[in-house]
Amino acid sequence: MSAIRRPRNPASLQQGATLVVVLIMLVVLTLFAVAVINLSNLNAKAVGNMQQRKNAEMLAQTAIEQVLNSSAAFYSPAAPVTVAAPSGMAVAVSNRVCTGSVAAAGYSLAQALVPEDDYWDFQVTVTDNVTGANAVVHQGIKVRMLAGNCPL
Repeated sequence: MSAIRRPRNPASLQQGATLVVVLIMLVVLTLFAVAVINLSNLNAKAVGNMQQRKNAEMLAQTAIEQVLNSSAAFYSPAAPVTVAAPSGMAVAVSNRVCTGSVAAAGYSLAQALVPEDDYWDFQVTVTDNVTGANAVVHQGIKVRMLAGNCPL
């Protein structure tokens, strides 16, 4: 007598299919989670770099204000300007350069002391040695000074 073949149960054909589908979904979710983590790390780095650059720009503006608050910086344009900076940051203020001079309005040239409006230009460079962030700010200014102080 030959063995009678019974038709297979359709449920028995699907054994293990659920496991494969779940494993594929788990891999897809894991890849999605890794992508989200990498993206958030990149965003955090970008924000950190922007903050360090803004800190350097603020320190450069502080140095400019310090130069502008003292007329001595323009009577001795080659004199170094020292700026207090947080550790790890370097500030360099260039020599002030007089780019032009005109007689101040409202004064007579017959007077002994005639003021002039002198136009000065200088640059401040700030470098953060820890993060590598830097900022360069170029500043122009008009200063009313006694005649003869613009070495053109």
